[in-house]
Amino acid sequence: MQGNLRRRYSPKVAICLALASVPFVGCNRAEPAKTHTIGVVQYDPILSPVFEGFKAKMVALSHVEGTDVTYVYHGLLKPDPQVIEREVQALKDQRVDVLLTLGTQPALAAKKVTAGTAISVVFAPVLNPVGSGVVSDVTHPGGNVTGVRNGDTLPKSLEWLHRIVPSATKIYAIYHPKDAVAQTAIRSLPTVAAAIGVELALVEAQSPEEALAVIATLPKGAALFFVPTPSLEPIGRLVEAAAQRGIAAAANVDRAREAGVLVTYAVDWFAVGQQAARLVDQILKGAKPADLPVETAEHFLHINLKAATAIGLTIPDDILRQADLVIR
Repeated sequence: MQGNLRRRYSPKVAICLALASVPFVGCNRAEPAKTHTIGVVQYDPILSPVFEGFKAKMVALSHVEGTDVTYVYHGLLKPDPQVIEREVQALKDQRVDVLLTLGTQPALAAKKVTAGTAISVVFAPVLNPVGSGVVSDVTHPGGNVTGVRNGDTLPKSLEWLHRIVPSATKIYAIYHPKDAVAQTAIRSLPTVAAAIGVELALVEAQSPEEALAVIATLPKGAALFFVPTPSLEPIGRLVEAAAQRGIAAAANVDRAREAGVLVTYAVDWFAVGQQAARLVDQILKGAKPADLPVETAEHFLHINLKAATAIGLTIPDDILRQADLVIR
């Protein structure tokens, strides 16, 4: 009789036993990875390799677009402070987590618009982040902004030109008088020229055609320094015109190397983007921009032996050994 007895359970106990027999999968289900949104602000096409280097390094750091990061990039903006600020405001309204700003104007706009918010700003690059007001201190940026500074390569670029062409006691520098970038660039040049013992001739040109006309009047054997001047871009025609007249030319921008200039001492924009990505990676992992020191971009010396041969210039081996890249 005992074997035929059926156990009786209260309804509450029966429900509990039934639930216990169902596999519980909730604890084994991984939480979906958080997707971070990165807004990108750019107005200067020259800095496009920065964004390319940034994305490449982010992938290397296991931040894959569409998986755990999303980029919001509306393309090149007009070089107008109001346009740039409106773009930053729009990205803020989209609640991006990080702003990657390419150039000084976007960095300043981002600092202004995101003040008091949780949005982090990483600039890449800014020439003088303290002097321009982007950060108060490069070691301890404070606030929500940090990034990569370009550093002033103009003095060293001019010095390298003088070392490579010591016979040129006068160096000509062409610039656009109303170009803000050029105006900033030429400030230090007279002092640098005096320190290395050369005469500096600052020559104004308000268009590429005027710059070509200036080059046509320069004496054979002169040396020419290309001051960063967006309004005279592209400089390929200027570099070619200088070479045809046997004029040694130098610059402190990497794109001049691609144009065939004799010597450049400049940063690699792709590498700058990679530096910025490392900073963003730390921020996404919990670091605060205020605690991340501003990094300085690496500079590289490139010498074009083809350009030297074309103007009949011989460059000593001891100088060539110091170059990061020799184009033969």
